[in-house]
Amino acid sequence: MDFCKNYPLPDWTSGFEHRKTSVSQLPYEEYTGPMEKSASDTNDYRLIRLPNNLVVMCVQDAETETATAALSVNVGSNMDPVELQ
Repeated sequence: MDFCKNYPLPDWTSGFEHRKTSVSQLPYEEYTGPMEKSASDTNDYRLIRLPNNLVVMCVQDAETETATAALSVNVGSNMDPVELQ
């Protein structure tokens, strides 16, 4: 079974607007299109793309006082330069 045929990848080329950070004026893109979520989900979501094309989803839960981050990068040690392997 071909995974991509049954579950097409999202279109990461449209729906993003160019932005800059407020203090350092670093560029990034923010997704401004519709995002699907459950009607009972009270979290706020932002989807941003960094200059290195890494796409990040920011989730804000107004009921918490702490912050947490998680990152999944689908690159292993085989992608390291030869001198670092």
